[in-house]
Amino acid sequence: MALQVHYCALNDGEDMADVDKALSGWRKWKEQTSYNGWTAELTPQFDIREGYDFYWLNFLPFGEMAGVLSSWASEGAAAQRAIENVAACKVALFGSRLKFPVVDESNLNETIAVNIDSCHRKEVVDMDTLVMRRSEFVAHSEQANADYIWNVAWPMAGVPAVSPTGVERMDFANMFWFPSLESQMAAFDGEANGELRMLRKTYLQSFANCTDRNTFGVKILNTPRRAWN
Repeated sequence: MALQVHYCALNDGEDMADVDKALSGWRKWKEQTSYNGWTAELTPQFDIREGYDFYWLNFLPFGEMAGVLSSWASEGAAAQRAIENVAACKVALFGSRLKFPVVDESNLNETIAVNIDSCHRKEVVDMDTLVMRRSEFVAHSEQANADYIWNVAWPMAGVPAVSPTGVERMDFANMFWFPSLESQMAAFDGEANGELRMLRKTYLQSFANCTDRNTFGVKILNTPRRAWN
């Protein structure tokens, strides 16, 4: 799927309440156009990087994304100005592949938090080996009846080699979405004290360098109206 990410910094004197008000035009536009994507607003939970105050993520099939971009360009000027009055945003395009659960992505449950691990594939690891490792973790997730959603995202356009905040461009990111804070903390507990500890240790030692993990609160602003498949 296409993943459009807006990196946003609040203008002086503005806050997230002002952002919510500024989205009234976007809300009207998405109703008029029957916008069919997942849109999530992310705000920092455990994230001490400087530069951005919040993020918007739009997930949509590439074919539908084309229509959305055309519609916004022709009909969203007023809504865009309202947003620019409260925040300055830059946009990048990623690819995204759902790894777990294996369902129609348009029917996924809503979430409240997301952990994002930004990673580089180790030089000695080929892509087939990394894909096999991911398949093993899918099997583990199924056996554990995991309640998280896991997708892998990778940069496609608009992502510089080094970001304005000094972060080197990732090869990919593992994104884990949780239905509750209790679920999110249970995953962290599993890494520190449970069976996830060795799984993560092996992954970091042998498969990928993941040096930039940040977590965010999630507010779902739109859910798909029609199945994507």
